Amino acid sequence: MTVSVRELNADEVRLLTAARLVAVEHAPYLAHALFTARPVAAEGLGTFAVDRGWRLYLDPVRLAGWGPGLAGGVLVHEVGHLVRAHAERADALGPDCDHELWGLAADIAINDDLLAAGVALPEGAVTPAMFGLAEGGIEEAYYAALAQHIQPPAGSDETAGAVGCGSGAGEPAASWELPAEDLAAPALSQAYATITRRQVAQAVREYAARKSRGHVPAGWQRWASTTLAAPTVPWRRVLASAVRRAIAHAAGCHDYAYCRPGRRRIPRVVTPALRRPLVSVAVVIDTSGSMGQPELDAALAEVKGVIRAAGIGSQRICVLACDAAPGATSRVRRVEDVRLVGGGGTDMRAGIAAAEASHPHPDVVVVLTDGYTPWPERPIRARLVIAIIGEQAATDQTPPWATTVLVPAA
Repeated sequence: MTVSVRELNADEVRLLTAARLVAVEHAPYLAHALFTARPVAAEGLGTFAVDRGWRLYLDPVRLAGWGPGLAGGVLVHEVGHLVRAHAERADALGPDCDHELWGLAADIAINDDLLAAGVALPEGAVTPAMFGLAEGGIEEAYYAALAQHIQPPAGSDETAGAVGCGSGAGEPAASWELPAEDLAAPALSQAYATITRRQVAQAVREYAARKSRGHVPAGWQRWASTTLAAPTVPWRRVLASAVRRAIAHAAGCHDYAYCRPGRRRIPRVVTPALRRPLVSVAVVIDTSGSMGQPELDAALAEVKGVIRAAGIGSQRICVLACDAAPGATSRVRRVEDVRLVGGGGTDMRAGIAAAEASHPHPDVVVVLTDGYTPWPERPIRARLVIAIIGEQAATDQTPPWATTVLVPAA
């Protein structure tokens, strides 16, 4: 098969414009991606395809023969490969990935969503039913099922050696694909591709919220939620590290004292020895009733474990429960004794002030809160570690001179 790639002529641009309008009608949340992909004519290709550089290859014969209706549906299909990062997801499967089989799985997943949304596709488009697979699955699940020696049914496009959807779908790069540095149709940068995907994901979320505006396939909603989700952070490790560093910093503060003679011997001079103070820790717990007990228990367990590992005795640990006022602050002997009770507002400044006034004076103050509270305007004497429980946005309100850790809600 010989494929000749060139720029679109004026007639082909008009046909593409009509197909894009149909595609936007089908999937308005993909509009940004549909106009970001860079179209080129691919004579002899026999279909549409995409590469990793977001180039969209259009066979002029198919573009004219399918008409705006079918061509628009295929545009949505091809751009779906790019938006859902099928090439990168294929790479994540490792060197043993069967890229052609992955391309088939990706086609099945996209077509499943498009048919559910009423998008017309050419005859022979692969679907889960053709392979005895359940609808509503994800690409990786379909790939695993196909790898169990499931053969394409007779009559599907995949059995005739037909051209796939290109390297943009995670398939092997074809010989007719343009090089990344091509000046006529330069490849889209990875950074811009990432930005485009996030913009599309936000559009999917907003469109899905408008229930009267149409139906967003479940697969697209699932993809958007995954794309916009905050990155998973091992908060237990981060919180433990923050408390450990604060304790180590306080333990490293030392000065000379004459309570014990120094090892350095100078005739007729008594030298002082370095004195390393014992470290005291205060834990301030928000009991305003706006946090969940399971998350609080988990955070307390991490703090307690680090303090015990640091060799700090219970007599040098102060645990305070606080909601909005100093009058609501009470001292507890063990962290296990703390239980959340509904309170009024939340003001951790009162709890921090009470902790600093305690005896012995704390070297490290750990605050466990939902984050919606005023904070001290100036640094306190102790090292301050803040664990925000449940809300990512609340981390933006903590003072910059404190160490802040997010503890996500379960």
